[in-house]
Amino acid sequence: MAERVLLRGGRPQGVLFWISGPRQVRLTAIWDAERRQVLFYDSAGERYLTVPLAEAPILPAECEEAA
Repeated sequence: MAERVLLRGGRPQGVLFWISGPRQVRLTAIWDAERRQVLFYDSAGERYLTVPLAEAPILPAECEEAA
């Protein structure tokens, strides 16, 4: 599993998560901090689930430095 902070205008806006499996299978999820939701994508890149968050965590300040 890996993750990467997504930036817009130099500011963190969410996090991309992905899992690489056998036979080059890659599953991804994007946490959109602005819209407070998580988007899930299958191995073909098709969105199959959107989960709204009642409360979204705040991106820590160190995300800006790490990106």
